[in-house]
Amino acid sequence: MTPTLATVSPALAGNANLALYASMIVYTLAMLMFAWHLAARTALLPGSRAVEREEALITAGAQTSSEAGSRRTYAAGPALEESAASVQRGNIALTLTYLATALLVASVVLRGIAVARPPWGNMFEFATASAAAVGLVYSVLAKRNNWQWLGVFVVTPILLLLGLSLAVLYTEAGELMPALRSYWLAIHVGVAFLAVAFFTIGAAIGILYLVRLRREEKPPAKPNFIESLPASAALERTAYSLNMVAFILWTFTLIAGAIWAKEAWGAYWQWDPKEVWTFVIWTVYAAYMHGRATAGVDLRKSMYIALAGFACVIINFTLVNLVSTFVGMHNYSGMN
Repeated sequence: MTPTLATVSPALAGNANLALYASMIVYTLAMLMFAWHLAARTALLPGSRAVEREEALITAGAQTSSEAGSRRTYAAGPALEESAASVQRGNIALTLTYLATALLVASVVLRGIAVARPPWGNMFEFATASAAAVGLVYSVLAKRNNWQWLGVFVVTPILLLLGLSLAVLYTEAGELMPALRSYWLAIHVGVAFLAVAFFTIGAAIGILYLVRLRREEKPPAKPNFIESLPASAALERTAYSLNMVAFILWTFTLIAGAIWAKEAWGAYWQWDPKEVWTFVIWTVYAAYMHGRATAGVDLRKSMYIALAGFACVIINFTLVNLVSTFVGMHNYSGMN
């Protein structure tokens, strides 16, 4: 059912906003705990001040053998073995992320119930739903893969996106634009923000890969949190896997958008800026996939292509929706 002003529930929309605020508070706590967890991992690295102090105590005989045995070692390549305190902080941070994501999903669902439609009819709704998708994807993968080390690099962008949504993109709950009144809204846009979630996490790991690789090539005098991350080769493989899933989802998004365009406008392709940039994103990531699969191609250069693709994703969401030069038939930001 397409909502009218009479069917929009201001009370439910208000509750959706409260859940959004609550999720931001809990995400902030999770971010701080993830940062503390990363600091604890860093303190376990050989050459860190904490390890140097501990070695001095061991030398002086001021530490028992059981305490000494709790020390973990780290070398480039294997995953860092953590102390019990570090593991506990990571698990607490992950639990907070679960709670924050549940609150954010509740906000998106309440918004949808309030307007009696899929809750992604404007930029504010798409941004909050995309942030929820990032949180969900990370939450599902983090526990299975022990990705607590990644948490601060995922939760921070989520918080930034939610802050931007409230400060700049906020749109009151209201009617759906006529062009969006189709079952394709749930299919096309729903898969799109799921793809963006995988792209986002893949980009975060891709950036960490490039930094980690550089520090492996030129080891620093003193380690920092970068040395507590998995080896660059492992980071690169993980980013590739995430980008592959995202690319498949984006391919479906592109095809579904063309089918919807035929239904709504009478043609599969209109050279609308949104259509063009959706195809640009697909093309850049296709180039990345091809380069990554080609023997002898520098993986670092391939990752730069992937990050260029993510930059196109950001342009597609921001400039193409907000700058009048780009706005075409997809003028659905809700801010005009």
